[in-house]
Amino acid sequence: MKKILLFISALLVILICVLVFNTITLKSKQLVTENGEPLKLETDSNAIQHLSEAIQINTISYSDSLKMAEARPHFDSFIVFLKNTYPLVFSSLEDTIIHGRNILLKWKGSDAGLQPAMLYAHMDVVPIEQNTLPEWKHAAFSGAIADNYIWGRGALDDKGSLISIMEALTRCLQKGLKPVRTIYIASGSDEEVGGRTGAATIAQYCRDNKLHMGFYLDEGLVIAQGVVPNLKKDVALIGTAEKGYLTIELTVNMPGGHSSKPQKETALDVLVKAVKNVHDKPFDEIAAPSTREFIDYLASEMPMPSKLVFANKWLFNGLILSVYSKTDAGNALIRTTGVTTVMNAGLQDNVIPSKVSAKINFRILPGQTTNDVVARVKEVIHDERVHISPIDVAEPSQSTSADTWGFKLLQKTSAEVFPDVVVAPSLMLGSTDSKHFSDVTDATYRFFPNRMDNEAIGSIHGINERIKIPYFMETIRFYENLLGNLQTFSATNKK
Repeated sequence: MKKILLFISALLVILICVLVFNTITLKSKQLVTENGEPLKLETDSNAIQHLSEAIQINTISYSDSLKMAEARPHFDSFIVFLKNTYPLVFSSLEDTIIHGRNILLKWKGSDAGLQPAMLYAHMDVVPIEQNTLPEWKHAAFSGAIADNYIWGRGALDDKGSLISIMEALTRCLQKGLKPVRTIYIASGSDEEVGGRTGAATIAQYCRDNKLHMGFYLDEGLVIAQGVVPNLKKDVALIGTAEKGYLTIELTVNMPGGHSSKPQKETALDVLVKAVKNVHDKPFDEIAAPSTREFIDYLASEMPMPSKLVFANKWLFNGLILSVYSKTDAGNALIRTTGVTTVMNAGLQDNVIPSKVSAKINFRILPGQTTNDVVARVKEVIHDERVHISPIDVAEPSQSTSADTWGFKLLQKTSAEVFPDVVVAPSLMLGSTDSKHFSDVTDATYRFFPNRMDNEAIGSIHGINERIKIPYFMETIRFYENLLGNLQTFSATNKK
């Protein structure tokens, strides 16, 4: 017995030594910056006014084709606004309008042997819920400049990005920058409703003209403030993968009738049970490749004891996943999620409905497929009375490694503009237009270089959307530096 205890003690000592050694020898994946202090940038009043004016043009996109046709004049006005506001850009770059209201600009490089790059930002915005209008501090399409913010729908999603790119391009042209690598600037008109007549048509134009990108940057994750658990520093989260999208409709048809003579089980009873079964049996926790890299990049920046845990994920992987599963955002990072978003049942309180339906929206981890989700739903419902129909499908993206030159480029640019920020790859939970370009680029990144706390993130598609003016200045500088850095990385990425 004594020998067994001694043996166990020896194993524990060895284990502790291994854990400590891994923690002490853990190397940071962050780039070294000179002072680690935020840059002090001058305020560009023209850029502020330009974003304000962009917000004032109501470019709401709709799923309904008739409504979208009625909205067409707003998109026409927005394109005219861009051309009038950025004459140097449109006179210096080749300008192609695709499908009537989508922009593709070409800044031709001197080396045709280099794979081109694309920066993308959509011009459309989501509608405003009418019952929330009184809660807006400034009118939703006012573009108000107040309290050190620019207010209105699209300030963050995604006109803030588009206008920043245009401002950065103008600065580069004014400085006489001559690109070595050809750079495309693209803007679609219906990202908020799937991008089928916007980004999809731009991507098809690329296929038709045999354009293949070595680098593609879209909207996505942000510089998160106070979002990553146990880390006080701001974190630039660069989306290197994107979850898939699937909506499943559940339909039940059973005899209805008068509510005074209810059956033992109604169509609504069956539907509610099916929905509950899906809710009560979530998918397993899994660390996708982008999430594993996220842990690797943040491990050295964590305080103790989190640093020890992250440095030894071979032992503590289950603990890390368990911790992240306790928050909504963390849970979405480590599993395929499903949530009921629509239920249709009943016309009157004394009538038992005969046909009822529900829609469950899933966001799918890379490595799993929409077919996997459908099979799992059928398994957990296990009721032939429930008809299961996939109605909106987008497979998860491929993962782009943090070892790619494009990620290193974004990390270098972030270190220049945000020297106080930690950079890490991560998984994009929402859906972007990047899904349409998966076969016309070697590497896809989803990153809006703007600092946001939870309140700012919550204003996207919500109430009081606004961008902080100093952070807007940083975003412009990021794109300006990125356009220049794309040239210094030129020699590393031939066709």
